[in-house]
Amino acid sequence: MQRIATIVAALAAAVLWSAAGTAQAATLTTDTRCYQETQEVIVNGAGFAPSSVVTISRDGTVLGSTTTDANGAFRNKFDTPELPKDVRERLYRLSATDSTTTAQTNYRSTRIFASFRPRKGNPSTLRVRFSIFGFGLVQRRAPVYLHYVRPGGRVARTIRLGTATGVCGAITQTRARRLFAFEASKGVWILQFDTRKRYERATSKRRTPWVRKPVEIFSRNR
Repeated sequence: MQRIATIVAALAAAVLWSAAGTAQAATLTTDTRCYQETQEVIVNGAGFAPSSVVTISRDGTVLGSTTTDANGAFRNKFDTPELPKDVRERLYRLSATDSTTTAQTNYRSTRIFASFRPRKGNPSTLRVRFSIFGFGLVQRRAPVYLHYVRPGGRVARTIRLGTATGVCGAITQTRARRLFAFEASKGVWILQFDTRKRYERATSKRRTPWVRKPVEIFSRNR
């Protein structure tokens, strides 16, 4: 009987020790999983030593330091860098370290981008593949539409390109298709990539992602 009591006490102590260890584990989080390039990143830490100096680094480069509160927590912010010209999306590794503890987390940065390739050729007969990035910043698995806007400013047709997937919302490459699958008049058309099915001329006041691309038609599509 005494042996059973001893075993029970040992198990209880182990559970308490494990719970205490879990409670003391430091954590590091960002307020969202993906940011638009140059956007402000908010980082939260918990489980560090109270009133201690914590150094924050990104991919091994020190961003700065902050001081935890009486509970060992902190909140800080910094700008994520502009992406290199040919990079559409990037993963970053964040770490926070005090004198005894380190915690890490990841976040992604993306540019809001939409285009097609090849870019050269007769637009009225060209077959292309579309690429879209950053269209999931506001809505996960957002639908992506392409509005064909006439030279006069009225929408001629809207097609659905697919669903933006992944953390930041991307369609890396669509199947090959005609750039204009209908007879297009001469002039400068606007291709507006959008998450809204109903066309509305996008401006800087819009919160949802969009990209507008001009395409000039020199002869009628046959």
